[in-house]
Formats: sequence, C-alpha cells, structure tokens
Amino acid sequence: SANRSVSTLRQARAEMSIPVSKTQANGVGTRRVIPCLVLALACALGSSWLLGMPDGSGRVHALSPKLQELQEAAAGKLAAVLARDPAQRLTKCVRHAEGQLLGAETVAPPSRNGSLYVPDRDGSVYRFDPVTNGSYVRTATVANLGRGRPLGYILLEHTEAALPLMESFWLLPDSPGPMLIVADALQGLVQLELGSGKVSLLTPLHSANDLDVDPTDHSKMYFSVSTTFPVELVYGDDEKPRYDTMDWYFRCAARGDTTGRLLSYNRKSGKTAELVTGLSFANGVAVSADGSFVLVVESNGFRILRVWVRGKLAGNVETFAQGLPGFPDSMSRSADGKSFFVAIIAPHTPALKLMRSRLARGLLARLPRWLVHKLKVPLGLVLQLRASDGEVIGVFADAETKHVRPVTAVTQSADGRLFLGSLDEEALVVCSVGA
Repeated sequence: SANRSVSTLRQARAEMSIPVSKTQANGVGTRRVIPCLVLALACALGSSWLLGMPDGSGRVHALSPKLQELQEAAAGKLAAVLARDPAQRLTKCVRHAEGQLLGAETVAPPSRNGSLYVPDRDGSVYRFDPVTNGSYVRTATVANLGRGRPLGYILLEHTEAALPLMESFWLLPDSPGPMLIVADALQGLVQLELGSGKVSLLTPLHSANDLDVDPTDHSKMYFSVSTTFPVELVYGDDEKPRYDTMDWYFRCAARGDTTGRLLSYNRKSGKTAELVTGLSFANGVAVSADGSFVLVVESNGFRILRVWVRGKLAGNVETFAQGLPGFPDSMSRSADGKSFFVAIIAPHTPALKLMRSRLARGLLARLPRWLVHKLKVPLGLVLQLRASDGEVIGVFADAETKHVRPVTAVTQSADGRLFLGSLDEEALVVCSVGA
C-alpha cells in the first residue's frame, strides 16, 4: 500500500544516514543517496510495470522471509571483523606484471614447474613465469577459450603422488597431459589442454561460476551454476563488448532470483547431477581434504552451505557459516587442508533493506549501468574459516582497497602464499601474509 511504502521510505532514509564503517566514509555520500532516490522513485511511480524485469526474463520476485532473515543476520558485522586485522595485511601484498592481465576472477596456485596459468576476462589464457627477484612476468599466450567469461578454474597435472592439499591432482589415465578446467559463465565447464592448446566443452551449462575436484577421487568434480538466466554481452567503459558478470549479478539480485544450483560432474562418465537447488546466486565451491563434503557459497544469503557427499551423512545439507560481514564470492581449500579461504567482494550495507521492496528492485533493474555501479562499496577482504566448524580463524583486509582491488577469489600455494583474483585487477597480486 501507499502508506506502507511511505513508512518504508522514512525508515530507509534514517538508516542510510549511517556510514557503512569509518574506513569506508569516503564516497559513501553518493552510495547513501542513490538507494533513497531509487525507493522514492519506486514509491512515486508505483506502477505494475516495475514488477517485471526490463530484459523480459520474468517478474521481480518477493524475497522469502528466510532470505531476509539471512541478510539481516549479516548486518553490522563488518567493523568487528576488520578489527581483527589491524595491520591490514592485504596492503602488504606484492603486485606483479602490472598491466599484463585484466580481470582474472581467479588465480590458481603455481604448477609443478612454478608457472602460473591464468585466464583473463576476455578468455585469453596467459602463462606467467617466476624470475630471479621473486616476481612474475608474462611469457606466453597459451590459448583463447572462446566467447564467454572465465570465472573459477583449477589446474590438473601429473604428480608423482596424489596432492590432496593443493589445486593439483592426478589426471585420469587417458588424459592428454596438464590442463585447466574452467567454469565459464557463458559456456559451462571448459577444458584446456596446456600442451596442445586444445579447448573442449565438458558440459554446456551457462552461468557456471566456480568448481573444485575431489582430491581423493580425481574423476569427481563439483561446480556451481549461479542462476538459470545467462550472462549478457554489454559494452564497457572502453566501449568494447564483454560479458559483464557484475551486471549479471545485479540483474539476478533485482529479480530476487533463487535458481542457483550446486552440481557434480563425473569426468569418466561425462554425467552431471544436481545436488542443491534454490540458491540465491550460487558462487564459490570447495571440497574438503578427505572428499567427504562440498562447500557452496550462497552470495545473497551471506552464507556457506556444507553438502555431505560421502559417509553416514551423505545427502545432508547444513549451514557451514552464515552472517558473513559481506557478500561471499569464491572460496578454496587451504594448502594444509585444515581450513578454507573465502573472498568477501563487498560489505553488507543498510541499503539492502531497500531491496526488500519489489518496486525498488524493479527500478534498480532499469537504472543505467554506470549509476548502478555507483552503489558498489569498495572492500578488500579475505576470511579464513576452520574446516571442522566454519569458525573464522583468520582475517586479511585492505578495507579501503588502497593496494588491492575488491577480491573475488583466493587460493593458497604449498609455501603458504595467497593468490588473489579480482574482476578489474590489472596485475597478479601475491600475498605472503603468514596465513
């Protein structure tokens, strides 16, 4: 009703007068005003056409009470989390190969020979080799994965023994050599043979986001599909077309989408199976060191679910961590297998209460991209969670993103270094943070 809309607007205006945190005070004015304007316009227009998505993908859905409860549980957590890293350890990370890479969502740990193989946002896969001063330089373009947007990926290569604690695993007996398996937002699961440069499509499911392999049974993979709605081609600030996953995410959030899934893929049989459905933007995926459970991120629920796939609990789904201080993105297992790392790409803000309104989200979906992007609050944050119970045991921050861009993924090498991914980073970022 109109009275309810006016009441919501008054409440939202009061809440939006509070900055997100002291460390993010700069620039918060614009991000405070825009959501209020969105809701004010939505209340003024009040037209049913706002309840349909402008891209023709259907209605703007009401948020379930459970999802609202999960979002509310994440409110006000950021300051206490940031206080656990007063040294702001991500500001000590080292930047390599400036300008030689753009928008690598994930950076997998080095191969056995020390090289990094990294897909950037246009699908080009580059090889970076270490040099004597500990830096990395780009030495080759291995291949192009084709039309799409690479997100999470893993490196598979022959080893003398199984390495369950690294992103490096035995290949199947008939495998053609070292390869990357990539979750591509447009194509699905894509395989790249590093030796020949051959690209193959394993499973054609658009909206694939992240993946991991069972370290005890290398034929089993698990991957997330964020939504049933595909990523679209848009024109960026440089006027070049690209598949923009941030725009894709905003459209899913505006729609109130809950079509995210966790799936398994068997490399021997080629079969795909559905494990979890109904997720509000399924994202990061990581398998436990013993292969007994799989973790999957639900970004809009600010939580991580644990899916048991082996043993007496097989088939059970439970909460691993919730009430996270911001939107969780990709995640990975630590080098020792005793914990997991999760990237927090943006903080929880009071503006989220405005998004409970279907009208406000319908209007948000109609705003120009440049204006929607003004809503983003910069944050550099990685959390380390204990594998047994999801407890936060480590915090690595650059609260104002003075040194690193917002982090989308983090992986750890055998020597303890962290490798950061980001949607718009222009360098390789490597951190020796004593994780």
